[in-house]
Amino acid sequence: MLVPARQCRPEVGVLLLAAILLAAGVLVYALDRGGAAYFLSGWTSAPPPTDFLGPLGNHLPTFLHTLAFILITAAVLRPWPQLLLPICATWFGIGCLFELGQMAPFANHIAALVPTWFDGVPVLEITSDYFIRGTFDTLDVVSIALGATIAYPLVRIFLHRSDQGDR
Repeated sequence: MLVPARQCRPEVGVLLLAAILLAAGVLVYALDRGGAAYFLSGWTSAPPPTDFLGPLGNHLPTFLHTLAFILITAAVLRPWPQLLLPICATWFGIGCLFELGQMAPFANHIAALVPTWFDGVPVLEITSDYFIRGTFDTLDVVSIALGATIAYPLVRIFLHRSDQGDR
């Protein structure tokens, strides 16, 4: 049975938005990169469309992932609005560390530290490849920053406004 929108908890809407954003990120990989991602391997053998999203497709997933993970974390940790800024800062830091980890001086060192038990574990098994084959891009850091920056007012609008009305 569907619950009328006014009766749904605001966290549900935020989690739904996060799911839509993550799905949009998957679509970028599927449409713009021809399924060239671990979770889409074998999805299609066709080459990716030529610049379907143009330069935006290069950085959109990083933006969407950061935004979605902040929304998920804020919804799960609600009703603690004082944690919103640390949540945004933490996901910004995590995104930047993963991006920096793809730089030549760090990538091989990180890959060497990956435990052998990661082999054969879905998602974890590609950890080394992520760092070794990945490419650091300053614009990805910018997209991480934009995702974290936009997440802050979105969470305030969707969750904090609801808190004000609950009083």
